[in-house]
Amino acid sequence: MNDFIAFADLERNRWCDREQAANYVRFFAPASDQAIDSLLDTAGAEPGLRALDLCCGQGNVAHALISRGCEVVGVDFSPAMLAFARARAPRATFIEADAQHLPFDGDSFDVVVSNFGISHIPDQRRALGEIRRVITPSGRLAMTVWCGPDVSPGMDVVYSTIKVHSSPDVSPPPAPDFLQFARRELAEKLLFEAGFSNLDFTIVDCAWDLDSPERLFEIFEKGSCRAAMLLAGQPADNVAAIRSAVAEIVRQRFAAGTRWRVPVAAALLRAIPSSTPADPGRRS
Repeated sequence: MNDFIAFADLERNRWCDREQAANYVRFFAPASDQAIDSLLDTAGAEPGLRALDLCCGQGNVAHALISRGCEVVGVDFSPAMLAFARARAPRATFIEADAQHLPFDGDSFDVVVSNFGISHIPDQRRALGEIRRVITPSGRLAMTVWCGPDVSPGMDVVYSTIKVHSSPDVSPPPAPDFLQFARRELAEKLLFEAGFSNLDFTIVDCAWDLDSPERLFEIFEKGSCRAAMLLAGQPADNVAAIRSAVAEIVRQRFAAGTRWRVPVAAALLRAIPSSTPADPGRRS
């Protein structure tokens, strides 16, 4: 965790900013929201279950859980995001808290879900340990993460272009592996060590429907965190080159009539608590 302090600070500063939270809702969420139904189907969300929405963001997952009859608690460290969540899902309970130190007793939830939240947590092993602690023995964990450029055309366009046109003098702070839960074998290992078993792993197809080729760059510049970190501090000429190259690739590859459809793939994971709890030492 100590290696990721700067990353944690940047995440917190970015997502606690109300304008940044609003930009996520406006630009990025139209794709991430497309995974919600699959996430809740996989989790088996149904009436009467106690559900925890981890890293709940603007509350769209909590709203969907409420619609399915669950008793919902949402957790996020960002007051700015929680303001959106409380307006979106007023029947849910929202708590400002750290996913690495959950303020709940053991066996508090039948279902724990997280829609693209785990990648924003600095100490993901500790967060998994906390999920294992608060979930009931018969509970279910379901979460989504973005796939990498090898699977996701949208991620390929953005990150490959940044790699080509970035200044060598700019580097982001050390951060957890963004793709570790998008790799089935590694995800299974991490979940097993945290006290989970029976991993189900599927790919969910999401996409951005764009009104201009330039919009994809704007989505990542304004609505993301890690890509925005890569862009921050770049000389103006490099940013202009990245923006232009992304727009040109979108224009050539993703035209759909008078609009542009950019696919972005997500991995959907489901696991259950194993009969043997995790070794507490693994969560440190």
